[in-house]
Order: sequence, then C-alpha cells, then structure tokens
Amino acid sequence: MDFSTIKNQMEAKDGTGYKHVREICADVRLVFKNAMKYNDERSDVHVMAKTLLSKFEEKWLQLLPKVTEEVT
Repeated sequence: MDFSTIKNQMEAKDGTGYKHVREICADVRLVFKNAMKYNDERSDVHVMAKTLLSKFEEKWLQLLPKVTEEVT
C-alpha cells in the first residue's frame, strides 16, 4: 500500500474506491506500519513513519466523532 494508491481509490469515480472513511484510515495506518516493519528501527524512514503515525492517530481521534455521526 502507498499514498498514491490511497489517493487513486479516494478519487475513483467507477465505484471501485473507498466506501467509508474507515477504509482510508486502515490503509494509511498500513503505509506507516509497513514502513516501520521493513526499515530498521534506527533508520530515518522508520523513525519518521512512527512519528507520522502518531500524528495521524491524534488527528484521527479528532475526526472520529464526525465519522461516528456519518455512520448513524
């Protein structure tokens, strides 16, 4: 998974894209987790992926009430 694939699925007009924002969230997490999994803990890639995942989770928590409203 990568960010260009996420973007393409978000912009898909043919019905093949994401159906719910939680799917996007899961794929964004996957990008960061893969970066951490396949790069040494001391590498810049791993450290930045960990940092960005943390920031993403903070922002996700702020958006979660809106996502919950969308479902109900």
